[in-house]
Amino acid sequence: MGKLIRYFASMLPMSLEFRATLYRLSGMDIGSRVAIDRGVHLTEAGRIHIGDRVTISTGVSILGDVTAVHSRLETEFSIRKTEDVVIEDDAYLGVKSTILPGITVGRMATVAANTLVTSDVPPYGIVIGVPGRVIIIRKPS
Repeated sequence: MGKLIRYFASMLPMSLEFRATLYRLSGMDIGSRVAIDRGVHLTEAGRIHIGDRVTISTGVSILGDVTAVHSRLETEFSIRKTEDVVIEDDAYLGVKSTILPGITVGRMATVAANTLVTSDVPPYGIVIGVPGRVIIIRKPS
């Protein structure tokens, strides 16, 4: 039932906050005042942990699991990776960014549009590119 709720939450037009509520009802670990836009792709949703006041833009992929299903790559090289993903409080994930398994996006961090996050993002960091590189770490006020 959780997958069905997440599917409808990702596709139907509704407020960003209500969408987050549906994801929460599907069993995901989501904090308060989270805004989730349409077309978000999640794998292994039970391994994804989202803090308070996080913004997730259109087309973001948060992957708790990656694998080459039915491929010899999977059987010969064991490329499957399944790990928790943590998005800490007040983070911003830009349009079509991708977060890979095992990543932590730190508090108040910003992930730019179309960025592939392959390593942890430090708190207050701004990461851009493919693969994502931290270009600056803001100083907290």
